[in-house]
Amino acid sequence: LAMFLRELPTKSVSESLSLQKRTWAIKRRDGILFLRGGMNAAAPRRDAVKQSMDENSARRQREDYAIELRKNKRESQLNKRRVIVMNQTQANGGDKDAYEPVPTLKDLPAAALGLKSDRIFERYKAAKTLRKLLSVHNPPASEAIEAGVLPPLVTALQQSESTELQFEAAWALTNIASTDHTMQVVQAGAVPHLVPLLNSPSADVREQAGWCLGNIAGDCPELRNLVLEANALDPILANIRQPASLSLLRNLVWALSNLCRGKPMVSMEVTRKAVPLLSSILLQCSDEDTLIDACWSLSYISDHSNENIELLLENRELLKALVKQLQSRSYTLIAPALRALGNIVTGTDEQTQAVIDAGILPHLLNLLQHPKKSLRKETCWLISNIAAGNSRQITALMGEPRLIAEVLQQLSWGQWDVRQEAAWAIANLCMSKDHTQQVVEMGAIRPLCELLTASDVSLVLVVLNAIESILQVSEENGYDYDERLEDVEALDKLEDLQRHKHEEVYIKAYAILERYFGGDEDAGED
Repeated sequence: LAMFLRELPTKSVSESLSLQKRTWAIKRRDGILFLRGGMNAAAPRRDAVKQSMDENSARRQREDYAIELRKNKRESQLNKRRVIVMNQTQANGGDKDAYEPVPTLKDLPAAALGLKSDRIFERYKAAKTLRKLLSVHNPPASEAIEAGVLPPLVTALQQSESTELQFEAAWALTNIASTDHTMQVVQAGAVPHLVPLLNSPSADVREQAGWCLGNIAGDCPELRNLVLEANALDPILANIRQPASLSLLRNLVWALSNLCRGKPMVSMEVTRKAVPLLSSILLQCSDEDTLIDACWSLSYISDHSNENIELLLENRELLKALVKQLQSRSYTLIAPALRALGNIVTGTDEQTQAVIDAGILPHLLNLLQHPKKSLRKETCWLISNIAAGNSRQITALMGEPRLIAEVLQQLSWGQWDVRQEAAWAIANLCMSKDHTQQVVEMGAIRPLCELLTASDVSLVLVVLNAIESILQVSEENGYDYDERLEDVEALDKLEDLQRHKHEEVYIKAYAILERYFGGDEDAGED
């Protein structure tokens, strides 16, 4: 694999500390919150009135939003792929058949009948006709299934005396499996006969069988598990290690990505086998399509548990390779690399530090200014999780030139879902009392307070907790942050929140007003 990859052409593409130091900082993975308190995160706060969210209530509040944040898995990639004809020559499989007419739906009955012929050459011609018929946008899969083609196509996979027939049958099944009829392909018994073809002497047959299995695995976790239980993983990995062609490498790495994705997660046995090979690809491959699917595979693996993340950290050069992809000019390559790195920083402080040590921070400013909104949003999400780390990590974040200023720009003027993620980043920074003053002096108060009128309850709550932390620092150090809050009309918004329909919101707003502004009201009456 190393020799093959080196020969590929290069494409021109681009702690929380003690409770006295931190209130609450929150790390977020898909649908899950990780509240990072101090050494004793379960300990009560100094004032009963100022108790923050406990872990269970925070999980409930944030669940819907976190799922929404991370549900756009792989926006730029399809989970299934189909061979689409671009012209008549391609439709006919090459120059030698260029003058054959492209079949139409009226040729389907004859092709279905030909698949049942006693003569292997007739079955081959019928399978080829059917393959051409299905190699279009919106293929007539329903009609083909109704014509009874699935059983003879599966039988054709077993015809070892004709790799040409096996290839055409696997191609036709690939395109049917790319539609909503994947389950019918599985129920016809295709999987047990596709897996042996991964060891075929024909590289084309191996590639097409892997492609079809990738479509099946990409349908749902249940079918993914079915493909794994049929022992498809090892021959897929073997083909990736020794690819016969660039096309085979691309398609088999893509199929592997579908074997790694989905919840519940695949077994550790699968990930332990896949990660070293994926690491080799990231470190040695220059083909963009292959890198994209390898990065998606790593993002799926790292999206489940700290144990999975630790597998990726066994080779620290892998993190540097992922960071390197952030410099690409290709959005479709940056996106999965950023997602994988973002997943890793949701882990332990040690895992977060490994990403920082790999050199990610200098790249974040450019990503915050990227024209793609989804990249700006993901970058704010990643920063928010670093901001929930320990004091050393927050100091490194704050020390990156213009980075936090750009996050504040996104909080003030960004599109709504980017502003939400930027709010989490700034709020988590405000929870670190060693850094609260610096964030406030950079102008955090006004854009945070503007979000107090948001309809998203979880967002309002995180802003309230940030404001509470700011006021604590102000009180302890004699700063004028309470006056600055009044200047941006935060008190009016807090008073309005006392009538909020959500109990935790109005209790928190009342507690802040009572604790930090109650005395001023009495003084005014006097």
